[in-house]
Amino acid sequence: MYTRGLRKSSAVITIAAAVTPENLFLQSAGMTIARTVILRKVFAYTAVGNVIINIGTGLAAGFAAIIPPFMVPNTFDIQLEEDELPEVEVSANLTVQADVLGCIVQVEVEEVGSS
Repeated sequence: MYTRGLRKSSAVITIAAAVTPENLFLQSAGMTIARTVILRKVFAYTAVGNVIINIGTGLAAGFAAIIPPFMVPNTFDIQLEEDELPEVEVSANLTVQADVLGCIVQVEVEEVGSS
């Protein structure tokens, strides 16, 4: 598959607070030209009950989802691939929000732009 930018993975994030957006992927800093981020893969796991996960941009009241929410059943992991995700390109850091604390989330993105 053709790629326009660099593939990068986020750190593995454990949701620390229910229904509170947390940083998931931070764009590269110090660029002279703004970079954009395309969500390519999502990995999630929970052992704390069924979880609804939202991925978007913004923190606190400024959170805005960029893809539809998805559910991770208790004690299952889920991996959403490129062909299962809508193609959305944003020029902001990615954040994650879940309705239960303690689940684990990681993403792979394509960061587009140059320095």
